Amino acid sequence: MFCNMFSVSQGSVLEAEVFGLDPYSQYSFCVEAVNGAGSVSSPWVEVMTLEASPTGLGNFTVEQREEGRALLLSWDEPHAPNGVIRMYNLYSEGNLEFSGLTRSFLFRRLEPWTVYSLTLEACTKAGCAHTPLQHITTAAAPPASQLPPRPLSVGSDHVSFTWDPPSQPNGPIGKYSLLGRSLEERRRLGINKEDTDGAKVLFTETSPQQAESLSYTVTGLRPWTQYEFRVCTHNTAGHTCSPWVTVTTRQAPPRGLASPTVRHVQDRPSEVVVSWAPPLEPNGVLQSYRIHRNNVSFSFSFDPTVLTYTDEDLQPFSTYSYSVTACTSEGCITSPQTNITTLEAPPVMVEAPTVDAITSDHVNISWVKPLMQNGEVTEYVLKMNNKEAYRGRDLNTALSDLQPHTSYQLVLLACTRGGCTTSNTRTVVTEEAPPTHLAAPTLKVTGPESVEITWRPPNHPNGIITGYELCRDGEVIYVGTDTHYHDFTLQPSMEYSYVVRANNSRGTVSSKVATAKSHPSAPSGVGLPTLTSLVATQVRVEWQTPARPNGQIVSYAVYLRDPVQLNITSAVFTPEHSVFSDKQIILQGLSPYR
Repeated sequence: MFCNMFSVSQGSVLEAEVFGLDPYSQYSFCVEAVNGAGSVSSPWVEVMTLEASPTGLGNFTVEQREEGRALLLSWDEPHAPNGVIRMYNLYSEGNLEFSGLTRSFLFRRLEPWTVYSLTLEACTKAGCAHTPLQHITTAAAPPASQLPPRPLSVGSDHVSFTWDPPSQPNGPIGKYSLLGRSLEERRRLGINKEDTDGAKVLFTETSPQQAESLSYTVTGLRPWTQYEFRVCTHNTAGHTCSPWVTVTTRQAPPRGLASPTVRHVQDRPSEVVVSWAPPLEPNGVLQSYRIHRNNVSFSFSFDPTVLTYTDEDLQPFSTYSYSVTACTSEGCITSPQTNITTLEAPPVMVEAPTVDAITSDHVNISWVKPLMQNGEVTEYVLKMNNKEAYRGRDLNTALSDLQPHTSYQLVLLACTRGGCTTSNTRTVVTEEAPPTHLAAPTLKVTGPESVEITWRPPNHPNGIITGYELCRDGEVIYVGTDTHYHDFTLQPSMEYSYVVRANNSRGTVSSKVATAKSHPSAPSGVGLPTLTSLVATQVRVEWQTPARPNGQIVSYAVYLRDPVQLNITSAVFTPEHSVFSDKQIILQGLSPYR
């Protein structure tokens, strides 16, 4: 609470007026009496000022809705209501559009891109306050009611159009587009007539003058063709398109008449079949066709449904040219010429090929042209052992990667378009080469002193094998043409390696090494033991490894013979005993001096 002092100088004045108070506000008052001795105050009295018209009423806040056909208007309370707001009123062009206590209103049924003058009124019991006139423009909407373009003139390859702006632009027009498409293409693609698919933009005007007609001439059209055209109008909110209008261009001379197809008749060199296709662009209704041979027109023409003709009585292996003329009511077109040479026949007298520069894997082959070609020789085919080895137009070739010392049968075919003729057979044998791929020999151990060796000829002898050499541990032990050998005088339990070499007139090939170990046999060359007396009852027996173990020693046996008792005792020592490796033993318990 705050307190302001209002003073009254005359004690006889018993009332006072207070100014500058806010409307519809509560105030507290008290009276203070003062004399020379002091002062006294009355109790506080509450009082409410009366209402007044509001002040500080602001403009609308506007949101565009429904593509320019509605405005969402909202506003704040007056800065100073000066009472209880009993009503808000909204006026458009002086007409009351809204009355209520909510502070928003969706203003509908408006026209796009239109200026509306709005006023807001706020009322208390004491009076009303108005905002200044507020001008609001609705948003643009897509244009509507665009009429189709009107054809002014129609030619065989062009159409001139004019069109007017839409009756409802709904905003500033920013662009016009003229669209077009072929009716035949639309039907082929199965496009609905109302769709814009398949259409091309033929013309665009980006700075049109408002409320003015436009015109444009579409060129590059095909004669005697149905087209659909429409105009699309654009503004900032969208676009609309007119209905399609169908226009048929006028006839013209045909275009795109391809040269005729001329083919031979099998086994009839004096005849050819001439056929042709309708022009790619008939440009109207075809009336007739006419054929020209060697630039001379036939004396008769053909109905438009006839597309083939057999020309007879021609010279074999001669060149002729053919062209076709197609006509509509507006003119004719003649196709390019097609040249054809009548059928050829196979050549006559083809000589066998000539062979030289023969090596083990390579030969050079050449030939001459047939004496009577009966046409143009298109290729030569060289067959080797009934397989094609060369095809082309040259008169020579080289064959490589051949097998040494191999016979090949060569035949030459000379071909024209009329067929081929085969020469006699020429036989050629390649030279020898060193043999290759000799497998290791097979070894069979037949005893402690013998091994049987067998082998096969090389996989690729590359000539005539003249002989074999068998080596044992690098030493030649056999030379001959046999493919087996029995090797004797070997040492028991010894490993031997064998290699076979095969020879022809060009060289030698060696096999891989094969090894075998002879069977073991009883040892030989066992020396006498060495005896040493140690004490009266002990003797040390020592021995050496046999001179020829003939295998792996598996045991030693020591025999003791008593000359008095006439008995023999023995002891056997295997590798598990230390005596076996030490090769000595001390005999104990013997009789002294015996």
